[in-house]
Amino acid sequence: MTRRFLLLMGLGILGLILNHSATFGYQATFDLAWRYRPEVAATCDDPTPPVICPNYDQVHSATYWGLTVVRRFIAFGVPVFLMVSGYFIAFAAGRKDARIKWPILRARVVGLLIPYLVWSIIIFAGQAIFYNRVYPTPWEYIRRLLVGGATGSYYYIPLLIQLYLLSPILVPLAKKRWKGLLVSTAVLMLFVETLRYLQLFGLGEPLVPNLIRLTPLWFFPRRLFWFALGIVFGFHIGDFKPFFVRHKNKLVVGAVLFYLLSLVEFEVLLALSGRPWIDFFSTYTTSIYAGLFMMAMLSVSKLKLPYSPQIMDIGAKAFGIYLIHEQVLELVGTLMFRFAPWILGYQILYQPIMIVCALGVPLFLMWVVSRSPAKKLYKYSFG
Repeated sequence: MTRRFLLLMGLGILGLILNHSATFGYQATFDLAWRYRPEVAATCDDPTPPVICPNYDQVHSATYWGLTVVRRFIAFGVPVFLMVSGYFIAFAAGRKDARIKWPILRARVVGLLIPYLVWSIIIFAGQAIFYNRVYPTPWEYIRRLLVGGATGSYYYIPLLIQLYLLSPILVPLAKKRWKGLLVSTAVLMLFVETLRYLQLFGLGEPLVPNLIRLTPLWFFPRRLFWFALGIVFGFHIGDFKPFFVRHKNKLVVGAVLFYLLSLVEFEVLLALSGRPWIDFFSTYTTSIYAGLFMMAMLSVSKLKLPYSPQIMDIGAKAFGIYLIHEQVLELVGTLMFRFAPWILGYQILYQPIMIVCALGVPLFLMWVVSRSPAKKLYKYSFG
């Protein structure tokens, strides 16, 4: 079963790369269309950088649907990360004692914290040198470090550290009162997700915006359920196996159904909002789909995916890939924007370039460091 969770972790990091690459694809299609479409550039009020001239005439085009179908499909990425992290916390706690010892917890937190700080500092330096992006005070840098603000995806590291620090409370509950734990954390997630629906339609002001500010991505209430689910699986996976086997066909069908419903739900929300575009957020259907996807993957007793060993190897290196991939996407995207802007209009070319670089560059860096005189620094660089 541990191999299955490593496979899930590998699929999770691959899904995350696809997700973030699709995000850059939306940006290229909507926000940067002026760079390669003269007719769009002609409508821009101010052509001086930074140009702010979004164009949404490609919504519901073939490009749009290609990006959307992929992005909704891999909505399981972060839930998988958190669930697998919770599973291994239960493994570390021991199924007999069900207590997580401080030395283990400290080692995991430090193992996250040092690479996170190293790469955050590198990112801040790169932003200052290459993008002239400098924050006004030292406190702003400290604040960003505390909330994962060096780059968009880094919110996950402070989030996971919080969940690790909550483990001494969660582990005994997952062992002895797992049903109550799952129900309460699911209700909490549902409440936080509902706030985003209310915000979309301007309901509940000023209370809703204030509550949303109190539940950002980096704060644990929004994703606590997935981590708790992983701990519960760690202690009770044997109890869940008969259920998974008995209902595996239903789980697969349910995952496919809710994936399709997640596509429909987003289109309904977009239409009802009256806006040309809305940012993606975790909806009810995507959360249900993510849960069903993971359970479907765990229900198949002899799952054989193509390249499973390679995917598991990627899963073992997921944290290092996570730390670097978004900066690779930004760098490669910037290079194409400056020197080959026409590629931005052809996502069938743009996406493979971005995805291959986002996966290949981190793996290459990790390989080089592991075989160089600096290999003793590997764990401080990539976890």
